[in-house]
Amino acid sequence: MSQDVFYGAVSTASFTLLGLWLVVVQAREEWRFQRARRQMAYIVSLHFLLPGAMSVLALAAPDQAIVWRVSFAVAGAIGIAGVALIARTLREDADCPRIVRWLQWVVLPVYVLITALAVAPGIVQATGLGLTPLQTEAIVLALLLFFGTQSAWFLLLEPTRDERRARAERDRERDAANPPPSAV
Repeated sequence: MSQDVFYGAVSTASFTLLGLWLVVVQAREEWRFQRARRQMAYIVSLHFLLPGAMSVLALAAPDQAIVWRVSFAVAGAIGIAGVALIARTLREDADCPRIVRWLQWVVLPVYVLITALAVAPGIVQATGLGLTPLQTEAIVLALLLFFGTQSAWFLLLEPTRDERRARAERDRERDAANPPPSAV
């Protein structure tokens, strides 16, 4: 697959996922009032926004390596900063789904790798894989989108502590109102 086709597909997928994620976040109004959920929703949005932006910029001037290198380095640094900024929240928030916490620690080295490859593309040749730096970045971006999608999935579906309590209370009330028939 040509790099133009790949980066075009990644940018389309990234911005589509970002748009869908914004709809999800808007529908979860309670997240606006929970600092931790707001921050987690934001970091997931970065996992979609940054690959999209990097892909578009990789297509902007394919013959000018400086364009993709600078854009990938800056985007990688933003991703590192984003994960680092929510690290404390992830540690302190008992409501944070464990898998979301784990996924952010997996994504952090992905952002580091994006930045490192952009700053020192010679790393790729040293591996002997026969890939160009931009091809290697493409593989890493695919990983970032995968982990971003997984983070979104678990953040959306894993209930908060308050939601679990409310559900348990509703279940108790329902069971009290509808006791099972007694054995005769």
